[in-house]
Amino acid sequence: MFINKVKESAGSLSYVGILMLLGLPLWWQTTTVYRAALPYTQITDLSLLSSVQQKVHVLLVTDDAINTHKLGPQLQSLFMKSEVYDIELTVRELNQEERDTIKQSDSLEHLDEKIGADLSLKRDGWIILFEVPGSFLTSMESAVAGNYRIVYFERICKAEDITALVMDVMLGEYFLHNEWKNSDSVGSRSLPDPGDRLQAGNQASKKTTGRLDLQLSLLVPEPDFVVANWQIQQAVDRHIKPFLQKFPLEVSINSQVLYLAELSLKRNINNGMNVTGEQIGLALNHVESLLNSQSSVNPALNLIIFIPKVEQSPLRVENCPSGSFVVPRWGGVIVYNYFEMDSPDFVGFKFPTKLDLDMEKISGIWLGQLRTLLGVPEVDHRRAIPLNSDGVRTWEIDYQQRYRSQDNLLETRSTLQSLSGLLGQISNIVITEQIARHVETALEAMDNSIKELGAGNLVQGHVASQQAIQQAEAAFFDPSLLALLYFPDDQKYAIYVPYFVPVGLPILLSIKSMLKLFKSREKVD
Repeated sequence: MFINKVKESAGSLSYVGILMLLGLPLWWQTTTVYRAALPYTQITDLSLLSSVQQKVHVLLVTDDAINTHKLGPQLQSLFMKSEVYDIELTVRELNQEERDTIKQSDSLEHLDEKIGADLSLKRDGWIILFEVPGSFLTSMESAVAGNYRIVYFERICKAEDITALVMDVMLGEYFLHNEWKNSDSVGSRSLPDPGDRLQAGNQASKKTTGRLDLQLSLLVPEPDFVVANWQIQQAVDRHIKPFLQKFPLEVSINSQVLYLAELSLKRNINNGMNVTGEQIGLALNHVESLLNSQSSVNPALNLIIFIPKVEQSPLRVENCPSGSFVVPRWGGVIVYNYFEMDSPDFVGFKFPTKLDLDMEKISGIWLGQLRTLLGVPEVDHRRAIPLNSDGVRTWEIDYQQRYRSQDNLLETRSTLQSLSGLLGQISNIVITEQIARHVETALEAMDNSIKELGAGNLVQGHVASQQAIQQAEAAFFDPSLLALLYFPDDQKYAIYVPYFVPVGLPILLSIKSMLKLFKSREKVD
């Protein structure tokens, strides 16, 4: 009797078996969100990284051995207090060629051009402390920075003054230390002290992972009154490109002329207009889409030349005698007034007029704006010799690599930790193998950058830090992360229940009947 009932239930039993052994595993496999393995432990351990010590080689060159033995230990003792840099000091006396060059030079600028490039050659990231006679520094501090990698000082200069110039100005230790210390704070990093030029300069700089778009725009709101002509290609080739090529950045330069691009500025006085930089900045918001029409996905900087309308001329910017100002992390603006009402040239001025822009003057202003926007702080004229035609000092480029490397490492750490937290909180985000490779490469590049910087290899360390942040951002902004982000579990239930309930009820009933069958057999036995 029991056997007959079993035969009658064989169909239901086989259906249940197929469903349990084949159907459920297949459904589980096809509906499981694929999540490649990520090195979560390594990402978590990044929080334990308190700082990155960068090695700096310092060469002390003095006039005699007695001064060398006296000054060297004092400097070494002061340098050892640094929390950011591992400074290695070596010393030697002036050689005969250097003594002859000093005698033949009539100024510190002349000496720097003769000896600075040679001493700095093949010494990336080095700082050379070079003793000179006091006659070279009569109108300056007792220690000044050159245009290459040299600090010139006279014999009476105190070791503390040399150290202050090296650590605060050339190496920017205070800013780098604060950047790392504040990297774990919630929200934006702390604002700089207005009196701290170095930190304020970096606060205005554009954040980038190594690629940047530079947009040069000429705004001509009334082309029927003013026919403007600018030799932009010549200005870019002679001034802008040579300047930017020295920076550890890949910059794409575009230029454009925008006609009929008006800025809504209210007239407030009869003889021209007085406005603030903030008012012009707000007015530029209306033409923002036109300014960035040629930009890519890279961060962009805008350098604007604005020719005021006739009714706005002359347009004066408060607290800006040159008519130019910088909008932090956005760009720079030049108001180009082509006449003054109280000028003799204004008498008999007729429209339309042809206007040839002074590109030498404009290029000089642009270089100053780019220095600020790229994080190159200004140095007191008593602590550094005047800039040469390059527009940037060699040690300033070294500092660019140092602070950009650290900034890249901080951004990489923050990005990876944010990604790890996001993936941990939302379980239905797909993690592809490509994302896993991006994360692993970012961690490897970050580790490599720290090692290179610790060995004093600035260029290699910066390149590795760029790779780290680029790979981290590629993982964080991968489009596949959004595939199932808006498909939560309750929606899955709403979709699967109508399919599985009609099938599941008969199966449950069959299982129930089979359980009764086995219980009845036990009673018979």
